[in-house]
Amino acid sequence: MRLAVRQAAKAPSFAEASDDLRELAGVSISATHLQRLCARVGQEWAQARDEEVEQFRQQQLKPGPAAAPAVAAVMLDGGRLQTRAAEEGRGVHKPAWQETKVACCLSLSSTEKAVDPQPEPPPALLDPPKVARLAVEMKARRAAGAARPEQGARGGPKSKKRRRSRRKRWQPRKLVRTVVASMADSDTFGWQVAAEVQRRRLGEAGRKACVCDGQKWNWTIFLLHLLPWGFVGILDFIHLAVHLYAAAQAVGGKPGEAWLLYEQWLRWAWSGEGKLLLGGLRQAAKRRGVLPPEAKEDDPRQVLADVVG
Repeated sequence: MRLAVRQAAKAPSFAEASDDLRELAGVSISATHLQRLCARVGQEWAQARDEEVEQFRQQQLKPGPAAAPAVAAVMLDGGRLQTRAAEEGRGVHKPAWQETKVACCLSLSSTEKAVDPQPEPPPALLDPPKVARLAVEMKARRAAGAARPEQGARGGPKSKKRRRSRRKRWQPRKLVRTVVASMADSDTFGWQVAAEVQRRRLGEAGRKACVCDGQKWNWTIFLLHLLPWGFVGILDFIHLAVHLYAAAQAVGGKPGEAWLLYEQWLRWAWSGEGKLLLGGLRQAAKRRGVLPPEAKEDDPRQVLADVVG
């Protein structure tokens, strides 16, 4: 059962998972039966999750670990996946893109430092060609309605192997990771995340942070469910850097001035100088002029207003 569910989750299709199980594990199970089996197991897991959420809401959920971790992190993000209409028989009917919500819950081991162990921003974010390329890629991902290519699919673009970077000595070491993922609305998902934090005793950690991008539902979940436990909210720096780069380009000026402005804003952000950063962005927006109601998305005044927001 465990092998069947694991391989069905990893393989591109139930037919391929069926072949894999027969060849590699000596388990003969048809693709159709494998699909039904996984659907049933998934429903059982979802029911167990919902029961835990209800116990949490009734303040009756018992923590799992014997002791709370020293350091904890919850990372929130949204994604997209393709769906098809249910109860329509075989084949793909009414394909559509749907949003997923994911929370990565981590316990970590790290040593507190008296001074910032990395006062300089990552070198890649101070490299003009790399930053420009990153900005283009992020903009393409955010494009409304853009279909994401299937990574590694036959006939499609193949995923590039990422080179594993060596962990620096000051970086925390990951201990245990669990993931909460759902297609539910953000309110329902928030309770699912909170129940997992309670079950893992992450809220009792001495140091704890929530990392996410600027989507509103991320910060609503943080404010309602994680801030009361004392989590520190941290904006995902890659997203912020891309927005700062776009804002600097929107300011205009002589060649090279936009990069110098971006680098100044980036260093303020990296060192936690939020007030200086916001002040600089607001001054730049003010110099660009009043934003008209009919401004387009790529209007420099609109870009600056969005980044300030």
